Amino acid sequence: MHARRDMGFTIIELVIAMAILGVLTAGIFTLYNSQHRVTHIEADVVDVQQNLRMSLDSVSRDARMAGFALTNGANPLGTAGNGTGLGGSDTITINAAGAMGVASRLDADLSATVTAGTALTFTVLAGDVSLFTAGDAIRIIHTGDRSQPAATVFTVNSVNPAGPTVTATPSANAGAVEFKRGFLVVKTGNSAPDTFPNTVQYCLGPDASCAPSVACPAGNCLMRIVNGTADISSIVASNIQNMQMSYVLDDGTTSQAPANLALVRDLIVTVSGQTAATAGLSGAPKTREMTVSAKIRNR
Repeated sequence: MHARRDMGFTIIELVIAMAILGVLTAGIFTLYNSQHRVTHIEADVVDVQQNLRMSLDSVSRDARMAGFALTNGANPLGTAGNGTGLGGSDTITINAAGAMGVASRLDADLSATVTAGTALTFTVLAGDVSLFTAGDAIRIIHTGDRSQPAATVFTVNSVNPAGPTVTATPSANAGAVEFKRGFLVVKTGNSAPDTFPNTVQYCLGPDASCAPSVACPAGNCLMRIVNGTADISSIVASNIQNMQMSYVLDDGTTSQAPANLALVRDLIVTVSGQTAATAGLSGAPKTREMTVSAKIRNR
């Protein structure tokens, strides 16, 4: 009995133990690998959804600003391409006085002779003075008829929060002008001469007609092209597979290709995206889609 207690494991017992350990290890590895794959796939899906949200936020923000402070009855929507973009996606061009959405109001009347090169000091709303910086191009817009009291661009020289004032120099003569309290002060560019009105084009690229020279980091990119100039800052989001527009008209009907863009009152935007980094892990790309409706407020 004493000798039997000193005996070790048999080969068969060791093989059985190793086999059991191998099965347990394989099961744990399979479970870990599965969870690791799911984690990566879900992270990729979340990234796609975030891209879609950024796309819709950008398009809807510009759509709501479409027509802002436009002069001479210009249309808030410049063009609407139905299926003319990359992969049959839609394109759209939005018009507004300023693409940056930077604007204030005059807070005091000013009677002045507008002479090229001679600076004028405008009193603006106190909370808005910090929106402007030296070098900005601005225009003054009549809030009633949306005309320009002085049909010229001004270059901001300085801002004074204590005033609160914005001092700016006109580029051309405009004679005697009455600038009234409540008139809009709109940033139309980072420097003069400006593009007026500003245009914002949304399209999928890079493509022959949509930012062909801009490299997209992954998949197709939604581009926001301001005044026809595209660069790396034009990329709103990547991995966007499609963008489709529907237009709600004044009579309540919906159209994908409205004949008269002046009749559009709401813009319905649908964007879709696919996972790219984990398509191999999931067997096929996962697709997500989001839709938003934006009212065109400045018609």
